[in-house]
Amino acid sequence: MTRTQGAPVHATARPTEPTMPMVWVVDDDRTVRFVLATALREAGYAVTSFEAAEPVREALACGERPHVLFTDVRMPGEDGLALLEAIKREAPQLPVIVMSAYTDIASTAGAFRGGAHEFLSKPFDLDAAVGLAARVLQTARGTNAANAE
Repeated sequence: MTRTQGAPVHATARPTEPTMPMVWVVDDDRTVRFVLATALREAGYAVTSFEAAEPVREALACGERPHVLFTDVRMPGEDGLALLEAIKREAPQLPVIVMSAYTDIASTAGAFRGGAHEFLSKPFDLDAAVGLAARVLQTARGTNAANAE
């Protein structure tokens, strides 16, 4: 399958149920994208994977929104913290889970200062990552419901 610049690396079929939560996974490591996306799909999420920040920003600019977004910190080009900053400007309510194999204090603090909902250290347990997505989504739904009242 040939991909064009800026297109998602792997886009799944449209969800069969309108209530199926959409999760975006952004990581330059193909293996991480594949394994995390597979686990999330098996848990009932619709998943779109991206290998870089630029196509995510393009999708957001077109009005697309996932329910939860996972992003790596260190990626070629725009890094995950810069992507997080852009997301918080365009879609401040979008929950973002920042992942990194480099769990230094600066990266972790930068993620939370930038508005990350959670920080996931690599390597991570897949069940824990899926559980984290569920908790973040539940929290986001609760926050959105409270704001609507």
